[in-house]
Amino acid sequence: MHDEFQIESRRKLLPAWILSVGVHVVLLTCLPLFISVSRDSQLNDVTDRSVRVVLALKSTSREHEYFDEAAMDQADASQDAGSSQAEIQVAASESLVVSEFTLPAVSDPILPGLTSIDTPRLSVSGSRPRLPGVDESAIIAAEQARMRSAALRSPIAEIGLFGSKEAIGRSFVFLIDRSQSMGGGGLGVLQDAEDELVRVLQGLGPEHQFQVVVYHDQSVYLERRELLDATEENKALVPGFLGSKAAFGATEHERALMSALSLEPDVIFLLTDGGEPALKEQQIRNIAKYAGPRTSIHCIQFGIGPHREANNFLARLAAATGGEYGYVDVNQRRR
Repeated sequence: MHDEFQIESRRKLLPAWILSVGVHVVLLTCLPLFISVSRDSQLNDVTDRSVRVVLALKSTSREHEYFDEAAMDQADASQDAGSSQAEIQVAASESLVVSEFTLPAVSDPILPGLTSIDTPRLSVSGSRPRLPGVDESAIIAAEQARMRSAALRSPIAEIGLFGSKEAIGRSFVFLIDRSQSMGGGGLGVLQDAEDELVRVLQGLGPEHQFQVVVYHDQSVYLERRELLDATEENKALVPGFLGSKAAFGATEHERALMSALSLEPDVIFLLTDGGEPALKEQQIRNIAKYAGPRTSIHCIQFGIGPHREANNFLARLAAATGGEYGYVDVNQRRR
């Protein structure tokens, strides 16, 4: 009886065991497939998600610089935009350049009943135009006279030395050669020059200006290096100034003339015997250029006996600056 019960129990347990084994076999078979499907779904999720990569550079100074891919893309885009804008600006600036063009020539209209006359064409250049049949020195003198008359303000003064033609102006510089040849060992005319200068200064009023400069190889001014008002006080200084200056040394005409011209007077009176060294043509041109249309230079030459050389450097200097030239025979004057 007992044996039959055990046999019956084994028969009942056998199907349960087989069922358990079958279930586990099925689970073990399906588990790898389930894991594979789950991994594929995770990979798909990873590929659909955007990732930003940041690189860090390590330096010894413990300062870090970070390179962001998104920032780099934005910088590249900005650079491309800047290049495009620069190209647009260059193109715009090139479009504003006006090409050279030539205006059509327009001839002067001829009125009915009038015939055209051929006239010389004047071109703009650094030098004065030459007119046919007209002396260039006459043109310069006329221009200087016109400029002086325009620049003068009333009242004006008229001064002439030793019977020379009177010079017109408001400011005067008297440039007196005191080299050895002009003193007592030579012509002895410094006292004559002083007397004449004191006389003509009486014709100047306080509204005029003057300066007295004596020179040999150097120039000495009355009081200071500037034009002085022609007051009675300043005019009274002249005799003592000239009487205290001895005549000696060589002569430097060009340096003295340039020094007098720096005061920018209307008129310069140059009193000299015209001793060596004489001014060369280039020096005369330089002086005339510096004088310009403002200042005229009047030259008074002292000598003994009749005048022998009419076209000496003093006469040429006066002509080049719109001034006058005069000759004083010392012997004739003292008779």
